Formats: sequence, C-alpha cells, structure tokens
Amino acid sequence: MDSHKPDSPEGADPRVSEESAESLGQMIALLERRASLAEQRANALKIALESAHAGCWEWNIENQTMHIDREWAAITGHTPGDFDTVTIEQWRELCHPDDLGAVTHRMDEFLQGGAVSFELELRVHHKKGEWIRVVDRGIITRRDQQGKPLCLTGSRQALASCCNKSEELIKKAQEELRALIDNIPGAIYRIDASDQTTIRTKPPAFLQALASEHHGRPLFNTLSMIHQDDRHMVAEAYSKLRETCQSRTLVYRIVTPEGEVRWIEDHMRSLFSDNGDYNGIEGMLCEVTDRITSLEEARRLELHLRKSQRLETIGTLAGGIAHDFNNILTPILGYAEMGLSSMDDDDPMHEYFAEIMLAAERAQKLVAQILTFSRAEEGKVESVHMQTIIEEAIQLLRPSLPATISIEESVDHSCRKILADPNQMHQVVINLCTNAFHAMEQSGGTLRIGLREISASASLPSAMPKLPAGEYIELTISDTGTGMDDLTIERIFEPFFTTKSIEKGAGLGLSVVHGIITAANGQLSVESNQGKGSTFHIYLPIIEKKASARKEEKPTIPLVKQAANILFIDDEPAAIHMVTIMMTKLGYNIHAEKSPAEALKVFKEQPAKFDLVITDLTMPDMTGLQLTTELHKISPSIPVILMTGYGKVLDHDTPLRHYGIHRLLKKPVKLAQLASAVQEVLSSTNLQKDI
Repeated sequence: MDSHKPDSPEGADPRVSEESAESLGQMIALLERRASLAEQRANALKIALESAHAGCWEWNIENQTMHIDREWAAITGHTPGDFDTVTIEQWRELCHPDDLGAVTHRMDEFLQGGAVSFELELRVHHKKGEWIRVVDRGIITRRDQQGKPLCLTGSRQALASCCNKSEELIKKAQEELRALIDNIPGAIYRIDASDQTTIRTKPPAFLQALASEHHGRPLFNTLSMIHQDDRHMVAEAYSKLRETCQSRTLVYRIVTPEGEVRWIEDHMRSLFSDNGDYNGIEGMLCEVTDRITSLEEARRLELHLRKSQRLETIGTLAGGIAHDFNNILTPILGYAEMGLSSMDDDDPMHEYFAEIMLAAERAQKLVAQILTFSRAEEGKVESVHMQTIIEEAIQLLRPSLPATISIEESVDHSCRKILADPNQMHQVVINLCTNAFHAMEQSGGTLRIGLREISASASLPSAMPKLPAGEYIELTISDTGTGMDDLTIERIFEPFFTTKSIEKGAGLGLSVVHGIITAANGQLSVESNQGKGSTFHIYLPIIEKKASARKEEKPTIPLVKQAANILFIDDEPAAIHMVTIMMTKLGYNIHAEKSPAEALKVFKEQPAKFDLVITDLTMPDMTGLQLTTELHKISPSIPVILMTGYGKVLDHDTPLRHYGIHRLLKKPVKLAQLASAVQEVLSSTNLQKDI
C-alpha cells in the first residue's frame, strides 16, 4: 500500500497561499494610499473652504441632527464650544422667519426629486443680533436600499459683507437720485384719464402752495392757476394731447396765491394704451422766470441801443444841416443888419430890413434847438436847483392853462443841485408841460410835477433806464390825457415827428429835451397807455458841491475904428463878401481867400503884413484848426479868431489858447459881435507887444 503525505490543513497549495498573501498586502497598501490621498484631499478641501470662509456641515436625516465645523459656527458669530452638533429645531431658530417656509419647501422638493445637489440662499441670525445672508450648497452622500436619502453633506458661505456693500451702494445711489430729483427746479406730474393730477416729485414752494390750494380738485384741468392771457393756449394744447399721442413744450405764466406771476416751461406728452385708449398726460414743469426776465431785459437793452443809435445818427445829420443853415443865415443876418443901420427910422425900407432881421433871428433860435438836439451846442453849465426852475416854469404856465386842467406838485425842496444849463432845464420843463397840456386840452385833467432824490442802487421799475451808480434827482411830469401807443413812443424823440396839428408844433420839442438831458449826462424814459395819460421820468446826477460857473464873456466893446490888416478865410462866397463889407465898414483892411491852401501861401509870402487871421472851421482840404497850426509855425504870435456854424467844436475844459485860438465866434455873426471880438483881440495883442 502506497504511503501518501498528509494534506495541508486547508487542503490548499502552499504556493497559492503565498501568492494570496502577497496580493493582499498589495491591496492593503493600495487602500492605505487611497486613504492617505482621500485624507489629503479632505484636508485640501477643508483648507479651501476655510480660505473661502466657508463652513462644512453634515445632515443626518435619520436622527435630524447636523454636524458642523468651527468655520460654520464662526459664520454665525459662535465658537466651536457653543455647539458642534445642531438639531433641526436649533437650525430653524437660526433661520430668518421670512425665509424659513421657502427654504423648507425647497429642501422637500430636493429630497423627493432626482437632483444630486442643491443651492439655497437664506438669512440666518448672527450672535450679535443682526441677520446675515448665507448660501448653503450640498449633495446627497448616503441612501438606503430603496434610494431614500439618509445623509446630506455640504458647505455654508457668508454673503453678508458683499450684500451689505451692495445694499449700501444701492441706498447711496437712491439718495443721490432723490437729491437730484429734489433739486430739479420744477415738478414731474401726471394727469390720468379722469383729469386727476398727481405730482410725483417735490415741487417748488409756489407750486406746493397751488397744489394745496387745489387739493382734491383737478389742478391743471381747471386752469385757474394759469394767467388768464395764457389759458386759451394751454387749454388748446391739452385738448390736442388728448386726441393723439404727441409731445409739446409750452411756456406760460402761473399766478401764485399771493398774486405773483411766475413763468413756467411745461414739457408734456400724452399717454395712450396699445389699444389706442387715452391714459393721461405726463409732464415736467420747470420755472423759467429768471430766464424770461433776462431775455426781456436783453431785448429792452437792445431796443434802447437801437433807439440811441438811431437818435445819434439823426443828431449827426441835424448837426450837419444846422452848420449849413448857419452859413446861409450869416449873410442874411449880416446884410440885414448893415442895411438897417444905414437908414433912418422913418425910411420905408427900415421896416423891411427889421422884419428880415426878426425872421433871421427866429431861424437862428431854431438852428440852436437843432444843435441842442444833436448835442453839438452846449450852454453855460452851472449848479442848478431844479425846484427853483420848476417854480418859475409853473408861474409862467399857470395863467395859460384852462380851468379844466389842474396842477399838482410833489416837489422835495431839499433836493440837492445838479450841473446843467438853467435855461435849457427851464426849456425841458416848459416843453414837457406844454406837451401834457396839449394831451389834455380837449377833456381836461391833471398835470402832475414831481421832484425827488433817488439812488441808482435802489429798486427801480423795469421800464426805467439802467443808471450808473450814484445819486440822482428824478423829475416826473405826467398827465391824464390821451396817452400814446407803442409805435408813437418809439418815435417821439425823433426830430420833426409829431402827432399834433401843424399850428401846434413842428416836432422839435421832445427831440430837444432828449438832447438837453443827454448832454447833461442824464437819462429819460416815458410810460404811457392810450386813454390813461403819459409820464416822463428824467434822471440827472446830483453834485455834492457847487460847481464853478463857466467864465462869462466880456461885455461888448464899443465900436472903434482902427487900422489893421486882416486875413479872412471861408469857403462860402456869400460869407466872404459879407464879412469883407463889414470889415471895410469898420475901417479894417481885409484880404479874403476861399481856399485854406491859398491863404497859407499868401501868409508865407508876407507874414508881417497881417495883424489878425479870421478863419472858418469846416473847409475842404484843411480845417480851421489845421490852418491855425500851420500859420503859427510861420508866425507864432499871430492872433486867430475861429468862426463856425457848428455848435460844439472844442472841448470846453481845454482853453482856446491850447489850439492857438484867441476867440470863437458862432455863425451867424452880427456886426456888433464881430467888431467887438476883433477890437478885443487886437487890443490884447497890442498890449502884449507893448509889454
């Protein structure tokens, strides 16, 4: 019987056991490596979560507990010692009541559905007492055999800082937007289909008052707050907006409860539904009172500038006409005077020459008025009390006024003086009062004369001129007569413009007044309404102390014939002939030239021959002043008399000697004036030679 070795205890091949042991060791090593790797990944995940300020949690659904880490606790302001396990009841207490229902519903849907992960945003209670916003993210990590979730694992991250910052930015933006809306100089409004008005922004104070006054009523539909002259325009605009979808911009006036007028710019558009039904009107009201006032002021200044430029042009033309007219009057008046002096009083021709003299003198005064208007003629300026001028004018006017016209005075007798020509100021008062009398001649009325002091800084009506800084007297002359329309007011200061009949005026009165006031550095304005009368305002600057009056001309020297050689230059042949006769009659030797160049040539040949030069101012090629300069280059001591038919020639503040002129004579010149001036200049020159 063969003997056999006994079998191994397990009956297995020993080689197989060795191989299995080796394979098991490898598996164990593999599992250890995987466990180590899982631990590394878990640590890395934990570090990542901590870096993201996210906490970990694990929810055991079976026992309704939640295990949390320290970061999860820190998010709610707690420490790990407070709790490491949270019950569902504790979790509910930490959750915001307003979010609890929605979060619970979302979790139920997730557990019953097929999703593998979820994300919830909710508010939780912080230990300090505030609510912070967090986001929970999780997945199902364990199920039972039927697939029912048993465990959820996830993370929690706080969104509080980010959310708070966003809320702060939103709040700041809202505040800025509200401040911007509140600073809009107007109001945004809406009128619904039933004409009820809602103001959506804070309106200006005056609109608030109107809104409260119309509380409970359609504010804009009644149009009661809109100026009566603008109501038709606004009503028509609202009517068209109700008919079709369109936008419009209107500018109109609103009257406040206090009666103050404000200008409004209304940007409006109509609202219609998709079906074409009218839903209302939306608009924005902006107050533009300052802008309208500025535009009106600019237009007023532009109108005043155009008027001033037109008057200045007319004045220049009038001055030129007056110059030529004076040249024509010079021989008329001169010949008439010489003719009158050469015959006896009982001569039949004496009366004829006297009438010619009278007519020429009247023409001379008319030319003086034209020159005054053109500001080419200046009177003798001195300090003047206007109250005295007014008293004299009233005494002169009162006897000529009918009983149907009364005079009311409101004169402040303490008014200080002005610097002006008293005769011209008297003429201003008389002219304006005469105009007032003519305006009331048919129906009677009241002539009012006022005088007071004002300051340019005081608040003056918008119709008044803008005065430079300083103090002024205001002369006011008003009537209750027929008044004037705007077109007439526009032209009243133009020369020869008049609404009167030909026997009542030639239209120079107000133009002369304008020239006088302007020359005195004053201003004037007029207010008038047809059928309600007119008011003229005159403003003249006050002087603090009495100004020295201009030096008076010396009395006329008696006519004395004396031998002297005179060079006379004038481009008018009639003036040359007339002055030659006058000088010869007075006993002087005269050499006349009509060309300044020829006169200069004659003087160069024999400068010692002449004792005096008389020259016209305005001549072709060379003026009298230029000729005087050339003559004095040849003979500095030669005396010169300047004649002119134009009014203002030289600056009165500069002595005539500065120009080399000894005397100034204004055309037309009478024989006595010419003789006196020649004798005075020759006598003073001879006296200087003797000294």
